[in-house]
Amino acid sequence: MRVAKEGLPFILSSLALAAVLLTFGWWPAAVLLLLFAAAFTFFFRDPERVPPAGDHLLVSPADGEVLGVETVPGHPDLTGPATKVTIFLSLLDVHLVRAPLAATVARAEYRAGKFLQAARPEAGELNESRTLVLRGGPADVVLKMSVGVAARRIKAFVEPGDAVSRGQRIGLMYFGSRVELTLPTTVTVRVGPHDKVKGGLTVLGEVRS
Repeated sequence: MRVAKEGLPFILSSLALAAVLLTFGWWPAAVLLLLFAAAFTFFFRDPERVPPAGDHLLVSPADGEVLGVETVPGHPDLTGPATKVTIFLSLLDVHLVRAPLAATVARAEYRAGKFLQAARPEAGELNESRTLVLRGGPADVVLKMSVGVAARRIKAFVEPGDAVSRGQRIGLMYFGSRVELTLPTTVTVRVGPHDKVKGGLTVLGEVRS
């Protein structure tokens, strides 16, 4: 199983401490650290994903549960009304974030904030977040990654000007969080509340011609 390199410090440090404790015969503590290493390995797993064929299809940016699909008046980076799809990632979900479509990163923004439980409605507005505006593809979309209670860090793998392919890994959120994808009305959303989605695999929307 492939593991994201960002998880290696957590895994290797747990294993190293477990080895030290074993040399002193402290078995209970060593076993606990070995369990932590296994948990970190599971959390930072990085499965290969092949998106379904069709450039007009938007894939889910993350694994998790759809918290809501709502119409919003608009977004500063989009024209006219829009649709916002919110996905909650539990500690059991893969936490790599993927590009929903082929596009270019037009803008990236980091915003400091709180660490409210990621499933709460206000978390999308108040929590620490990173936003990526993707343009030049079948549709312009805005992807926002927000941390939660346990998650204290978001890492983006791309910068403004980078071209991304559909399903490409573009970020990582640590230990439970949420992703909001804001779409223009030219995209027909194919998921609903409480649906389980897989990043890079589940068809989240379809661009109407």
